[in-house]
Amino acid sequence: MKTLTRYLLISFIATSGLLASSFSIAKSAIWQVSKGDEYIYLAGSIHILPSKELPLPTEFNQAYKLIDTLVLEADVPAPSDSSAQLTLLKALSYQAGETLSSKLTEKVKQQLKLQLNSYGMHLYELDSFRPFMVSLLIMSLELQKQQLLGEGVDSYLAKLAKQDNKKIAYLETLAFQLNLFKQLGNEDENTFIESLLAQVSDFQQLYVEMLYAWRNGDMQAMAQLTTLPLKQRDPLTYEMLIKQRNLTWLSKIERYFTNHQKELVLVGAAHLAGEDSLLGLLKNKGYAIKQLNTDEE
Repeated sequence: MKTLTRYLLISFIATSGLLASSFSIAKSAIWQVSKGDEYIYLAGSIHILPSKELPLPTEFNQAYKLIDTLVLEADVPAPSDSSAQLTLLKALSYQAGETLSSKLTEKVKQQLKLQLNSYGMHLYELDSFRPFMVSLLIMSLELQKQQLLGEGVDSYLAKLAKQDNKKIAYLETLAFQLNLFKQLGNEDENTFIESLLAQVSDFQQLYVEMLYAWRNGDMQAMAQLTTLPLKQRDPLTYEMLIKQRNLTWLSKIERYFTNHQKELVLVGAAHLAGEDSLLGLLKNKGYAIKQLNTDEE
């Protein structure tokens, strides 16, 4: 469960650039994938990125200028879309009469109360939410507390694409993501919440390591932080969150090599790390993979 929490962190949050400015970075988290004369860009995203981390690495902007279509994981609704937000909250909430606190031991319940109190909140305000939703709220509140909250790479580029009238496509539906995420932690809410609370104090350091791996395009380090421990300790969750989604996305990505247009496919960085990564799957199918360098135009 601890490794699942680590996956959630890389999937939804990044941190400050405490290390990024201290090293000379040679590689980026963006690749050109080609077969014959056709090619696309495939890039890793950090889904929540502090404003201090903008502008994005040069390679992202260079690739973005050359594309016709930006491809994202899913069409996540804007905070101003009240109807969509209501749908999201409903999907990540329990049925009437069911509560999170009723599934926790007294010890974990008290720990959760104390953590929420540190943000000026109370358990009864979140008691109807499923574990995954509570984890997102706690992570967001903690990052806000540390002044690390901000929009992600995908959100940033999606806004640019809309402004520039570029096409936006998606690898999966929001409904699919919600159905997937609401299952996380539901079989053992107590262990899920206990693991989350045990790692709150480590959020910042973990994010620094992940952000540094992302900025360097170091997918070996990213795998060590995310996919490898998840696969070793919770293979079923790894299969559901990483491997099967990558396989599904692969068939959709391959279609972009036949339309004579240019796409930038942007997915969570963890999906580009490890032996079941999208990069590995594409390479095994004969595509040429070229990681972009910081000095390349």
